[in-house]
Amino acid sequence: MDMKSAFFNGILQEEVFVEQPKEFVDAHHPNDVYHLKKALYRLKQASRAWYECPTQFLVDNDYTRGSVDKTLFIMENNDELFIAQMYVDDIVFGYTNNTKV
Repeated sequence: MDMKSAFFNGILQEEVFVEQPKEFVDAHHPNDVYHLKKALYRLKQASRAWYECPTQFLVDNDYTRGSVDKTLFIMENNDELFIAQMYVDDIVFGYTNNTKV
């Protein structure tokens, strides 16, 4: 599953300010900056901000975060195994029971 707009959906935990793009400077307020609430593409904090949302969801739903690979999430339920692996803006899901897929 490829998350096309993944980095646009991350909510920032810290305060981030950016200057106005040169092509869109407000003539009345040329020295103002923007206070961001959500991450922008190419922002240094964008991947971390996005990653926190699905991580929190998986942990809240009984997935265990991998001890070595922090992007691997595993949930065991009786003899069934659910796996979620995140890498940049991709998520891969796996499940050991073929009848429920």
